[in-house]
Amino acid sequence: MYVYDLAAIILIGISHVLLYFQLIRYNRLSYTMVIALSIVFTILLGIVVTVTGYPEFNIIMLLLFLLSLGLMKDELTFMQNLYFALVSMVTITLAKLVLMELGMKLFMWTPFNLYLWTASIIHLIVSIIIVISIGLLRKRIQKIAMFIVDSNLYYVSYVLLAIGLIVGLILTMPSTNLLSILHQRYGQVIYITGFILFFVLLLIVLIGSHLAKERMLEEQQQHLDKELLDYVDKLELMHDELASFRHDYMNVLLTLDEGVRNQSITQIEQVYHNVIAPTSKLINNRELDIVKLSRVNVPEVKSVLGVKVIAAQQQNIQVMVDIPQTIEAVAMPVVAFIRAISILLDNAIEEAVCTKDKVLQVAFFEMEEHQYFIVHNSCSHADIDMQQLYEKRYSSKEGNRGYGLFSLKRMIEKTANATLETAFKAPYFTQTLILKK
Repeated sequence: MYVYDLAAIILIGISHVLLYFQLIRYNRLSYTMVIALSIVFTILLGIVVTVTGYPEFNIIMLLLFLLSLGLMKDELTFMQNLYFALVSMVTITLAKLVLMELGMKLFMWTPFNLYLWTASIIHLIVSIIIVISIGLLRKRIQKIAMFIVDSNLYYVSYVLLAIGLIVGLILTMPSTNLLSILHQRYGQVIYITGFILFFVLLLIVLIGSHLAKERMLEEQQQHLDKELLDYVDKLELMHDELASFRHDYMNVLLTLDEGVRNQSITQIEQVYHNVIAPTSKLINNRELDIVKLSRVNVPEVKSVLGVKVIAAQQQNIQVMVDIPQTIEAVAMPVVAFIRAISILLDNAIEEAVCTKDKVLQVAFFEMEEHQYFIVHNSCSHADIDMQQLYEKRYSSKEGNRGYGLFSLKRMIEKTANATLETAFKAPYFTQTLILKK
């Protein structure tokens, strides 16, 4: 065995563990731990196969090893654990089989000479491609896996993966009598079956990817529709409150009229403090802020802003909205923009409600070639660690928190024309989303 083969075997072991952890959505182990765990298991597997002389232990022990790793994910059922273990084993095994064959065919078309170590080099290249592909597609892998488990494709793919496991056992040059006989008699047919299985499973993944994307867009649209309906309901409620006030306003004027005619300062002051001042506060702090949102001509953004502003007002937060000019469009995808401002506003409201002043200021305006969305809120902390603020699972609150700003940072990094500026000067915290048009 060449050193290239040894490196390739280790990389394939890393691929199995890495893919499996992505499938079960287990992110608590660092990449260093995953690599170390994979290397130790690969060495142990090599020792066992060498001592026993049974190559089929590669498949059996790998399956048991992945199943044992699944015990770290408490909410994972045994059938789901087995399914994801089979996905990791079968897909990587078949992918290596197909890519190795393709690599050899491509090499034969080149003018280079064929050496004994050529297959080892191709083996290493294929292993590198598989590891890199898993790393680059890890987020999409998670989404597709979750969708397939919840769809009818789950049962179809389960059967195909079980067949793939048997194919993998037969193609490992087995030593047991039954598998060895099957390999000798039907090796070529099983080899072709492996190719067919790979492309069928690939087709299922592509279909799952397309359907998962459609479902995600549908769920996002349903979420936006719900927020729009909530916004309309809140507006209707506030309209009823204002209509009730208008209905009673004439009685207030009559009371004032009587006080004026009687020249009773005491009566006038009583009406002012008990009726006019509270109502004036309601109009100034609520209705006028909502009216300013009409300057946003993007319905989805307007509805989200409306819901967040009303939610803050209902928690007795002093909300100030500043939208000086009409906003015709946002300079980034609407769904991404809504996710970004929702995270900013949710965090600001959650923090402001815990403070004494309970202040939230929101500004949305354009200046030259840029759009600015600013969220300024009162803060209960005397100091904030700006270095850890956007780290995963970092939060000053209790519970399983700290994903909002982390996902926001990832989103901003993927948007070329977007930047996020953060400032803290006790007792106020300010975040500015800047979009270049």
